[in-house]
Amino acid sequence: MMLVKHAQELGKISTGNSKMPGTTFAIDAFACKVGSKLAKIEGTPCRSCYARKLQKLRPSVDQGWKANLTKWETSDPEQWAQAMAFQIVRYNVDGYHRWFDSGDLQSVEMLGAIVQVCRMTPNIKHWLPTQERAIVAAYGALPDNLIIRISASKLDGPMPKGASNASQVFTKGNDPKGMECKAQSRGNSCGPCRACWDHSVPLISYPKH
Repeated sequence: MMLVKHAQELGKISTGNSKMPGTTFAIDAFACKVGSKLAKIEGTPCRSCYARKLQKLRPSVDQGWKANLTKWETSDPEQWAQAMAFQIVRYNVDGYHRWFDSGDLQSVEMLGAIVQVCRMTPNIKHWLPTQERAIVAAYGALPDNLIIRISASKLDGPMPKGASNASQVFTKGNDPKGMECKAQSRGNSCGPCRACWDHSVPLISYPKH
């Protein structure tokens, strides 16, 4: 029988996001692989990454997200998956989980561990946005309760090639290329919308903020 304190020694699932349903998991945004390259390029969504800004402004957030990454790097993947699944089941009352509200996939091995979590939590719908196309392509088939949305690498970018589900960021004065996220009109809250977790919605467009 796993205890919460033991599960959190391998990484901490967040339950404090009042603007999004369910639970979330975040790691150091400065450790993004593709994202760190895009952050140096004008015209990309990563150039003005909100998570990096938040890490600079709030030391406690920075420490927590870096700790989650370190715990992943120093843990056995199977034990890590068990600890994440345990926390999601214990704290999730809405049936939805988001991976990486900060940071991104680190490796195929990490995606494999996340897939294990999804299989251990069949009643939870998981959403994972990513710039790591190569990692996703290298992994292969995914469980039905996990949706991976490939993020367009440029602002106002088109649907990423080869992606079944994706997202893009559009700028003021330009039209969204997919279903427009209305969270800004609800105080940056998802409200009743669950489109990000919906396989039937191919492309979601977020306004740049």
